[in-house]
Order: sequence, then structure tokens, then C-alpha cells
Amino acid sequence: MPRSTYALGCDQVTRLMTILLLVLSLFLLYEKLDVPLMLVFLLVLFSLLLRWRFTFNPLFFLIDATLLVVVSFFQVDATLLLALYIYTFASRIQVFALSPFFLYCLAILPFPLLLFPAVSLLLGLTMALWKKERDIMRQEADELRLKVHRLQEEEEHLLLDYQDAQQLSRLEERNHIAQILHDSLGHELTAAHLTLKAMGSLLVRGEVEKAQDSQAKALDRLENSLDQLKLAVRQLQSDEEAANQRLRQLFEQFSYPVDLHLSGDLELLDPAVRQVLYTAVKEALTNVAKHARPTMVKAHIAVTGATTRLMVENDGLHDQKNSETGNGLRYMRRRVEALGGSVAIQRDQTFRLLVTLPSKKEM
Repeated sequence: MPRSTYALGCDQVTRLMTILLLVLSLFLLYEKLDVPLMLVFLLVLFSLLLRWRFTFNPLFFLIDATLLVVVSFFQVDATLLLALYIYTFASRIQVFALSPFFLYCLAILPFPLLLFPAVSLLLGLTMALWKKERDIMRQEADELRLKVHRLQEEEEHLLLDYQDAQQLSRLEERNHIAQILHDSLGHELTAAHLTLKAMGSLLVRGEVEKAQDSQAKALDRLENSLDQLKLAVRQLQSDEEAANQRLRQLFEQFSYPVDLHLSGDLELLDPAVRQVLYTAVKEALTNVAKHARPTMVKAHIAVTGATTRLMVENDGLHDQKNSETGNGLRYMRRRVEALGGSVAIQRDQTFRLLVTLPSKKEM
């Protein structure tokens, strides 16, 4: 990934600069190198390599630099190696740590050699600025990824809203068709009624054949009306049964056993209310699966003539921030409130999600 490559490159250059400074310090000390000074150089090298491999408290690095100052009292040439620590402190923007050591180099080293810690200081500050820029870019990348993640969630919920809208549209269309069938049935029944009245008049006048013909027409209209009525009722009942079955399957297929109590008739619900209830149940169970590890999950759905109530309760531990302010719960609350309902959360020994909906969609 681009961010990782950038971060890795910065760390690699920091270490490469340390190696170059080590080589340069060895070159500057070459003519004066003896066994004690070589030993000090190797100890400094070991100290730096050890901190590349393991993470230590910065205080230990400060102790190493202080010990090197003490050694320089006996080996003055070892003062040059302080430039390595000055570079490291500068690259970490630890100004208070590097200041005394840089001032010590100013006091001890002659002018030509003084350039070495000065250059080390500048290189360290340059690396510090680079790291700061890297951290800013990393933070911006994290924020961008978070925004992308939220947009993806937003897209998923919009897709669900679209699918639910299609479902609601289909249900409303079926209700519309049922209304049309009802109107057509009314027309057929009215026509059959008038035909029967006409048949009575024909019988009074003795026109038996015409009366029999009217009777046959009336019977045809009644049979046709009855067939249409049966078909419409069967289609509507199958839709309601399928919707109710989908609702029950949410509980049956949930990853934890659910103690479910149903009271009232779900078929009395308006299709739009039933769909939102389905969404609320789905989100409530998803909330439990994501944020809790319950030993008990209870659900209660109560349908009355005026209101429908849903309660989902569990004894798991919830992540309060995520479970109460997540996108899923926010969208569920919005859809419930759009129908004139409400959503509430209660916490004590258990976590309860309470949803109240009107049994009929408010106009």
C-alpha cells in the first residue's frame, strides 16, 4: 500500500543515515584508533543495533550518551561519537536531550571536527521533518479510509432502503390490486343483483324463458365474482404468510438461541409497518451479534389494534458507543420515527432495545 511504502522508506533512510554517520566517524577516527577507542566504537555500534532490533525506553538511550561523555574524559577522541546520539535525538525531535551533548561537543571538539556533530544535527532535524510529514499523511490516509468505510456503510444502508422501498411498493401495489378487485367484485355483484330483480319481474309477467336466461347470467356473474374473490384473498394471504415467516426465520436462524414470545396477530399489521418491524428485528439481532456475547436473548413482539411493540433483551456486554450510535441503529431509528414510532434503549443488568410502532401506517 502507498502509505506503508512511504513509512518504510522513511525508516530505511533514517537507518541508512545512521550507518553512513558510523562509517564517517570511523573514517575520522581512523588515524587515532587504538584498542580502547575501538572498543568504545563497537559498544556504540552495539547500542545502536540493539535499539534497532528492540524497543527500549528513551531514557536508556540518554544513559548511553551520558556514559559516552564520561568515557570521553579519558578518551577525548570518543567525543566525536556523540554525533551519532545527537543525530538520533534530533530525528526524534528530542531537543532537550540533544542540547547538552551538542554544547559539550562545541566545548571539546576543534573546529574541523565540530562540523561532524553539526551536520548530524541538521540531518536529524531533516529526518524529523520527514517523519512529521509522514505522520500527517498517515493520519490523513486513516481519516480517508474511515470516510470511505462510512460511505460504504451509507451505500449499503441506502441499498437496503431501496430494496425495502421496492418491497413496500410491491406490497402497496398488491393492496391496490386488491382494492381494484374489490371494486370489480362490487360491480359484478351489483349487476347480478339487478339481473335477479329483472328475473323476478319476468316471472311475474310469465316470460319464463327470459327469466331462465337472466338466472343463468346472474349465476355466471356470481361464480365469476366468487372466483376473483378467492384468488385475491389467496394471493394476499400468501404474501402475509411469507412476510410473517421471514420474520420468524430471523429468530430461528440467529447465532444465539432466542426465547421468542409473540402476542397478537401479525397479519393485522399494515404492510409498511410489517416491513419496518422486520428491519428493526434484523438490526436488533445484528446489534447483539456485533457488540455482545450473551448467555440469554429474549424477544417479545406484541401486536394490538393501535400499536406494535418490539423488545429485544440480552445479558451480554455491549460496546456502548458503537451499539448505541452505529449507522444501523441510526437508520432503524429514522425509519421507525418516519412511521410515527419510537426507539429506546435501557441498561441495567441487561441491554434492552425497545421499538414502538403504530399498527397502521400513519398518513
